Amino acid sequence: MTGKPQSPELADSTPPTRGRRTNLGTWLANPLLVTVVAALLGSWLLPQVTRKRQDHQKALEIQTGLVSEMSESASTAVANSRFIAAGLVAKSSSDQRAEQRAWIDGYREWTTASASIGAKLRAYFGAAVGSEWQTFTYAVTDFVLLSAKPGPGSGREEQVAEIFRYLRGLKDVQLSREQWILLSKTREGPRFQAAYAELGRGLLARRDVLVQRVLDSSVSGF
Repeated sequence: MTGKPQSPELADSTPPTRGRRTNLGTWLANPLLVTVVAALLGSWLLPQVTRKRQDHQKALEIQTGLVSEMSESASTAVANSRFIAAGLVAKSSSDQRAEQRAWIDGYREWTTASASIGAKLRAYFGAAVGSEWQTFTYAVTDFVLLSAKPGPGSGREEQVAEIFRYLRGLKDVQLSREQWILLSKTREGPRFQAAYAELGRGLLARRDVLVQRVLDSSVSGF
């Protein structure tokens, strides 16, 4: 018994699967196609990947370089100021002007470095991050000024008031009202040194917050 004959329409619509696969394989193996694909990879795709990798590396260098500058400049300013305020510079030299020169050099180094860092932060991380650093630099500059010997018109009360307004919301700074007043009046005695050291630690803690802010941000232009 013979089966039902297949209609011509169905017979014609049956895909020649094996033949098509063979043709596709032959086409993919075409040396000209391989050459074209290799040329595209070499002229466009690979340079794009390389450029992105280089941009990422450059952005990382900018980021790590800036946080290193931020950390070093603030640490140096605070440490030098504590040495000067404690009289260690004056005691270590017979030159009566050694302390004054150390203070001037420290002040100049801090203000120059902090301004340069601020400009870079604004360029690479935006105005908000730059403004946060600038406000921080005002407080550190006041801290540096407090290391000098009190004198008429020294402005210590204003300097202490500015630092207080900046740091009063930070849990890291635990100073009593009497200690704040003491900072504005003198730089002598163990009570002053203890309060000044606490103030320095608070500023460095704030610096660490700003450093982390930069590490968590993206570098503009990359």
